[in-house]
Amino acid sequence: MWKSVFLAAGIFACVAGAELLLIDSAVVLPVDGRGDPSVFTAPDWAPWGLISAGAVTILHFCALPAAGGKDPAGATLSEPRFR
Repeated sequence: MWKSVFLAAGIFACVAGAELLLIDSAVVLPVDGRGDPSVFTAPDWAPWGLISAGAVTILHFCALPAAGGKDPAGATLSEPRFR
């Protein structure tokens, strides 16, 4: 389960960083429709920081062992691979 959480977090961070590269600012409206809208402007380092953190998290996903204590070939990690 943790392996999929790391993959999802990495993909989310990469997509959010790519979106921040494409937009300059976003207008956030209140949920109830009343009140003043606020403008969100990300700092210059935010897109590249999110993309790099997401890439490192995806690489961490690749380095985690497979679920259930088995390697990709199907052998249990505590057993020798060849007999």
